[in-house]
Amino acid sequence: MAKRTKRRKTPGQKVEPRKRWDWLEGGGERAIEGTGEYPVMYIALGSKPKTRHPFNLYRDIMSIPQALASTLKSIPGSVSEVADHILKHKINRIIGTGLGTSQFVAMGAAQALGNFAGWDGDAVDSGEFIYSRRNWELQRSAFIVFSGSGRTFDSNRAAEKARKGGAYVVAVTSVPFSPLTKLAHHTIVCKGGFDTGGSDTFHYATRMAAGVLLAIELGRRVSPRRLDYDKLAAQLYSLPGWLQKNVKYLDGRCRTIARQFRNARCFITVAGGPNLATAEEFALKFDEMAHIPCKAMCPDRHIHGALGLTDERIVTAIIAPPGPSYPWLKQVAQATVGLKTPSLGILTEHDQEIAPMMDYVVRLPSLDENIFAVAATLVVQLIPYYCAVELGNINPDCQRANIPKHARVWMELFPKGSH
Repeated sequence: MAKRTKRRKTPGQKVEPRKRWDWLEGGGERAIEGTGEYPVMYIALGSKPKTRHPFNLYRDIMSIPQALASTLKSIPGSVSEVADHILKHKINRIIGTGLGTSQFVAMGAAQALGNFAGWDGDAVDSGEFIYSRRNWELQRSAFIVFSGSGRTFDSNRAAEKARKGGAYVVAVTSVPFSPLTKLAHHTIVCKGGFDTGGSDTFHYATRMAAGVLLAIELGRRVSPRRLDYDKLAAQLYSLPGWLQKNVKYLDGRCRTIARQFRNARCFITVAGGPNLATAEEFALKFDEMAHIPCKAMCPDRHIHGALGLTDERIVTAIIAPPGPSYPWLKQVAQATVGLKTPSLGILTEHDQEIAPMMDYVVRLPSLDENIFAVAATLVVQLIPYYCAVELGNINPDCQRANIPKHARVWMELFPKGSH
């Protein structure tokens, strides 16, 4: 194996691993054949292979409190600069984009912009934006591209299209000096560096925090008397400390829940408003880490379609901070009681209505629902991670790229330079 060069480490940022897609050029058939012994995912990430808990993803997830603290310390200047530019140039709508986890960040950020600033917000998958013939009104839009590495090919193509169409392009990423930052007019750099496992983890929390902070700053400027923005900012900045103080509780509770539900046929994750993005991220992590099918949905989608689906082997997970969708989420909780089906609630510390109906509860601080979406990140990633660990025959770092046929498909879908 080639010797790796050391990378510099900045405060609050993990050492950036050397990406080694070049080892797999031309299909990397020998690497694919040997992926069971040395998974190609680890080669691609430049990470040390793991065969048991704690996997690399566990380290990534548990770094969320520190990455969040460092991000909130470092980004206020760049966030204010972006907010000032938006107002100076009379931009009046926001389009967020990304792929997978990054698209879900865009969904949550768009909700926060609407709730805090009264802004016209939209979110779209980067590939769908590239091929869409819709009139996006780019000349009056800020186009915010969320990308952990800044190297995701289709997200960067979306940035190029938006910039050519006249949009103000903002990159929200965890890696400075990436290809995406060269395409953007302004960049907000979150802390954390590269993932060391095969799923976006801390990126979700840090980029969502950046989106929420931008919404707060735009709200201050556009309608300073509409909300208590100082209180909202204080809630956001309190999160790293609360998570660090309570990380052992969250870790233990999530593992207990995983032991109970590891053999579930399916999960349904239900939430509304900005936390519909959290439900989507929860579902994606079940897909990626534990390979348990999961469907994310808003409460009315559940009430109007999932009642016939739900049975005793399907777990309903409800993410329900106080907010406009809470009464509908309470109906979903009541449905699990009536159907006698397993349930999980991710709720606030003061919840007394949904909690008694749930089989298991994880409690988080009583926060504005937009900020709750940041707080819930660690929980919705740890539970799928521990389901994989408790199943015992899954490496959650690899997305099955430790199996030759999966590794071969990975190499076909993601050749060098494509991600």
